[in-house]
Formats: sequence, structure tokens, C-alpha cells
Amino acid sequence: TLPGDDVRQVMWGFADRYDLQMAVQAARSVARGPVARLVANGARNNHEWSDEKASLLKSYDESGITGIFLDPEYGGFVEGPKNMALALSAFELSWVDGGAATCSMATDLALAPIHEKGTPEQKDTYFKRCSPALQGGGKVWRGSFALTEPLPFVGVDTGVLCGKMRIAEWKDGKEPTIQVEKRGRFITNMDFANFVTAAVESDDPKI
Repeated sequence: TLPGDDVRQVMWGFADRYDLQMAVQAARSVARGPVARLVANGARNNHEWSDEKASLLKSYDESGITGIFLDPEYGGFVEGPKNMALALSAFELSWVDGGAATCSMATDLALAPIHEKGTPEQKDTYFKRCSPALQGGGKVWRGSFALTEPLPFVGVDTGVLCGKMRIAEWKDGKEPTIQVEKRGRFITNMDFANFVTAAVESDDPKI
């Protein structure tokens, strides 16, 4: 038999982390409930986004899965680094469906560059809008991360597909209008994203 939770907590070093243990239980309840029902009803038979699949997002919000990436000040519940919590959550979901696990972390990928390189204003704007706890039942924003990689079966090099960014217009006292050229694939949850994070090189001396 597989190791039980008590053994796994010791093996993976989170026996003293109640927050991580609760993240595991929350993800497991979603995986063996809403996700398992979707799989049993044939949701894996096509790649189209549907209302049934979209219902998982609400389950993620209500269980705390959506907020795992967020710092406590933005409605999250894990202090410090979040990689272990995210991995444990994805592990539980992937036992039932890999797509559900990927979907649960898609917005986290979009928020990661903002977390690492964003301005305080950008962090405040996007983290609050992506936090179920701070939205109070309102619309939670979802993000998509744009990864530059070769398109399938076209035989091109990844370097050919890199993007460029420049300022198209910047009126006095206003935010600049940015022109972004990006070739490649938007690989995560474009069917329901409200915003996109794309990594591109500067093509403008002002940036």
C-alpha cells in the first residue's frame, strides 16, 4: 500500500506545517469530489472549455486552492515560499486529472512575474483582483502566462519567436500605451483569462 498521510508528512518534511496539511486536505476534497465527477461524466473526452469545467474554478476559490499562491495580506494563508504548498495541491489534483492540476496553477504562473518584478501598484492591483477572499464573492480575475516556444510541427527555432516591447504613445500625466509584439503560444487558460503576462525584450531606450 502507499504511505499514509502521517508517513508522507514526515517523508516530505511538513509534519509540523498545519497550513500545508490543510492545503492537502482541501485539494484532495476537490479532486475526489468535483474533479472526479467531471471525469466520470466524460469531461476529458474533448479539449473545449465548458461551463462544467468552469465550475471547477469556483471549487478552487471556495476550497482555498486559488489563494495558495497569494501572501496573507492578499487573502492567502501560507507564509513565506509557496512552492511546496503548490506542489502538494497539484499532486492531489493530478491523482484524478492532470488537466485539473494544471488549471489550478495557471493564474499562479501569470502572477509569478508580477510577484518577482512588478511595481507595488501592479502587485496591489492584480493580487487583490485574483484573491477570492478579497473579492467577497465578486468576480475573481484569472491570468494567462505567455510562453515563447516553437509552434507544433513547424520546425522553427525558439529564438525566432521572442517578443519585443516599445512605447507607442505617452501623453503627459498619463500612463504609457505599450506596443507588444509576441510570437509564440499562450499556453495556459486563454479560454477564461482576464489578463495576460508575457515576457518580452525591450525595443525602446525609454524602457
